[in-house]
Order: sequence, then structure tokens, then C-alpha cells
Amino acid sequence: MRTRRRRSAMWALLVIVGSVLPMAWWLATSRAQTASHPGELAQPSRRPIRITMEALHNHGGVPPGWQFTLPEGDPVAGREVFVAVQCYTCHTIAGEEFPPVKLAERAPAPDLTGVGALHPAAYLAEAILNPSAVVVEGPGYADADGFSNMPNFAEWPADAPQLPS
Repeated sequence: MRTRRRRSAMWALLVIVGSVLPMAWWLATSRAQTASHPGELAQPSRRPIRITMEALHNHGGVPPGWQFTLPEGDPVAGREVFVAVQCYTCHTIAGEEFPPVKLAERAPAPDLTGVGALHPAAYLAEAILNPSAVVVEGPGYADADGFSNMPNFAEWPADAPQLPS
């Protein structure tokens, strides 16, 4: 049992590091552009927060104004993960070519065209890591129990598509 738990934890870590972060970054940057430099990808411009450990503890363990930000990603790796995990079997992205999926086999899921311009990368990462954190109302987004139709990648099955190396 301990080995199974350890294996599940390792899969979850591999999914997060190997797929979720690059995929969320790819989704966030594949269509997002800065207004001042058309054609260039938007990059976060944040200075490091400097704080003493005592002040950090006095503010509940995080600096005032702190927000989680994703590290810089690799759009090629993100796209490879999108294909390897077969996200295209449910999601569509206008202008992108993926292996064909029969309409009858396509599960209902949001079209991801332009999501990078609509949502911050951290929101997209949470939508992948914890799909039921926010469930969009409307047909096709939730199951009969009210949870997201999106698979939970924390329990990565052994027969699932393998991540690119």
C-alpha cells in the first residue's frame, strides 16, 4: 500500500512538473501578446520580494501582496504534453492541428482558443490540477454530481498516455 501511495505521489509530481506547468504556460502564452510589442509573448516583470523570516511569519507565512506565479515555460514542451495527454480529444484550439477525433467520441469541454488572453496562467494551472475548484455552469462542463468533467490527473492511471521525455 505504501508503494502504491508513493507511486501515486510520484505520478502527481511528474504530472505537475512535466505537463501542467508547461501546458498552462503554453495555453497562457500561445495567444497572449503585449500591446507594446505585437508578436512577442507577454512576460511577467516582477521584482523579488525581500522580507525577513520574522515578518514573513507575522504575515501568515507569505509576504503581503504575494501571488503564486508560474515559472517561465516552454511552448513546444507544453504542446507536446497537450498531445501526449490527448487533451485534444476533448478540447479544441482554432488554428492548431491535432490528431483527428470523431465527433461522436469528443467529450464536451471548453474550446481553448485564446484562453491565454482571458485567464492568468495560475488559473489555467489550477483548472488542470484541480478541475473542480471552479466549475463553469452550463451543459457539458459538469457531471451528474456537479463536479468538473475534466479528468483528475492526481490519479494518473498506468495505462494512460506517457509524457514526452
